[in-house]
Amino acid sequence: MILLNTQIPFLRFAACVTLLGLCASAWGGPAVLNYAEELAREASVEVSYVIDETLGHPEAFRIERGEGGAAAIVAGGPGGVLYGVQELRLPHTVVGAEGMPDFDVRGTVLMMLSASWSYQSELSPERYPWFFDRELMTRYLDYILSARFNTVVIWSGHLFPHILELPEYPDASRFSAEEIRRNQEQFNWFAEEAAKRNISVLTHFYNIHISEDLARAKGREGRDPTRYSEPDDFVREYYHTILLRYLETFPNVSLYICPGESLALEHQEAWFRDVIFRAARDSGRNPHLVIRDWTLDPEFMRKLPDMYENLSSELKHNDETITSTWPDLRHREWAGVLKGHIINLHDPSDATPYRVGSPRMFGEMVRRWHEEGYMTGAWFYPPQCWIWPDTLDIVRDEDGGESTLMTFDRDEMWHLIQGRLLWKAERDSDEEFRWAADWLGRKFGYDRVGAKLVEWYDLTAPILPGLQNLTSIRFGNFFPPSIARVQADVDGILHYRTSIGESPIEGATGLTNQRYYSRPVDEFTLERYKRKHGIDELRDPHSVPVSVYVDRVVDGGDLDGYVLPVELIDLYQEMAIESRARARTASVMPVNDPAEMRRFVQDSEILLLTVDYYRHKILAAMEKRFYERTGDPARLQAFRAHMEASVPAYKRMFQYAEQFYRAGTSMWDAKSWERTLDERVIWDYEQQIHWIENPGDRSPAIWDPTRGND
Repeated sequence: MILLNTQIPFLRFAACVTLLGLCASAWGGPAVLNYAEELAREASVEVSYVIDETLGHPEAFRIERGEGGAAAIVAGGPGGVLYGVQELRLPHTVVGAEGMPDFDVRGTVLMMLSASWSYQSELSPERYPWFFDRELMTRYLDYILSARFNTVVIWSGHLFPHILELPEYPDASRFSAEEIRRNQEQFNWFAEEAAKRNISVLTHFYNIHISEDLARAKGREGRDPTRYSEPDDFVREYYHTILLRYLETFPNVSLYICPGESLALEHQEAWFRDVIFRAARDSGRNPHLVIRDWTLDPEFMRKLPDMYENLSSELKHNDETITSTWPDLRHREWAGVLKGHIINLHDPSDATPYRVGSPRMFGEMVRRWHEEGYMTGAWFYPPQCWIWPDTLDIVRDEDGGESTLMTFDRDEMWHLIQGRLLWKAERDSDEEFRWAADWLGRKFGYDRVGAKLVEWYDLTAPILPGLQNLTSIRFGNFFPPSIARVQADVDGILHYRTSIGESPIEGATGLTNQRYYSRPVDEFTLERYKRKHGIDELRDPHSVPVSVYVDRVVDGGDLDGYVLPVELIDLYQEMAIESRARARTASVMPVNDPAEMRRFVQDSEILLLTVDYYRHKILAAMEKRFYERTGDPARLQAFRAHMEASVPAYKRMFQYAEQFYRAGTSMWDAKSWERTLDERVIWDYEQQIHWIENPGDRSPAIWDPTRGND
């Protein structure tokens, strides 16, 4: 017999559920309970539940098991009931923990942004077919529910006119009234399906952007007529109308707001106060809003606590990369400022396009977030997010035709590990290894392959972020180290990163020429480094910049107990070699997907070739600096040799990689491997050879993307 009941009336549910605000609205309460009952019935699970507010969190739960297989769920709210049923019905659960979550907001991101700097989001089955594929989206929602995610961000530029009926603004969308109703119906279906799984939908948007259609109708001209740097009466009323209607039209939705990339800093306070926050209040819902720290005026930031109560802040972990397991120091500026603070692993371009899913790396990263003490949530972009749900893999059939892989099939561990950790951040690393190995063993139909793959993930995960962190020249989701667009210029390596203890550049995030600074090396790599070099304790977890290393050698400075740049990249090389050995072992095991096992080998080969290229550039930078300091001609000769070796090293890397990947990154504006070879790799080689051969013209050759020489 299936029993899902309680003696507590629904009104008490509402009081309990709204404790979390964003994650489980009062509207979603009965839908969540009905879905929990449906899941229990499908699994023939005999269960009862009771709501107990003293658990202190609407998603908290514990399971009390009785005789004969009966179970009772004691939950803080409907979300807790759902998660309890989920634990009971699945033979292999993802999260595997009761109690309450360590992070209130646990989410993922879906990109709905056009391939244009005008930041448009014209929703249609032709442009975003995945969103209209209900079977696919149901499967995806079940996937993230299995990890107890409770938030999905629709990352759009200006989606609203394409999902709302706006008779006041008939020119706001290029779609017909029938097409808008189609879009609205699908968005509503998605929001309802998410809501019953205890998942809220947040629509992201930039300020101030309007649709291309509306810009045309308004007769706006200029370089980008869709952007406003200064609001006028028309755009104020337009945005108030669309935001209010959005909040009134759809269930279980809220807003994720980017102050830029157009709105001038001096107009942010009035815009948010008089338009965005006013629309939220006028909706009568008091929705939980999230504001990004991106082009955010520091003066406006200090006024936010008095402007809207139900507001959280958000900042990227380390901008548009992983870079390090340690978060950006800027996060601490938000400690205790608003209702909560969310950390965003934003389009991790230094983890792609290769396979990702390391329990050790994510375990350390989320633990550091939790130890900060003020972070209340996190969301993660999926790998290769710009082409979701596809990947960049080239898959060939027997007839030579090409297809690709499904992202959450290929990188299933990505969100599963994150969901485990966001619920319970402090976990034993050995237990996490065993959990991941068991999961992968079942996935590939051979238990012994799981451990080899987890070892592979742990070995490969630090390499590309480590290269980014070691050079620390430029970040950006369209400049991944796998393409080496900007991370490997010799003079950039020498002149951008000039001290160990660097700090964030002052100014509004995103308006500092997108420069970055290094963060500490991850624990896994540091432990291997210490063992290899016989170091008991490191004096600093950061790596020593190349220029600092050379200066200390020449000046007789102290380097004992530090992470040195050449030794570090040599370690990454060893880790890539070890990962290849693990992958080769896995590739001959009797698994159910031998083609995928071979792809692990391919990824290791590419990573090894990538490290080889970076090694030449870092050694070239070191030799150049030694020559500058000592005048030793042997150093100049070594500098030239590494520069000459760098070009064929890069060719070997991308010519191998392009057999298996369509590109090095999924972003539409990303440069190709071939273009990077011509414009960046050969450019740097020619600049450095010119420097060698022309002693009278020896100024640094630093490529600056802000000057338009791209």
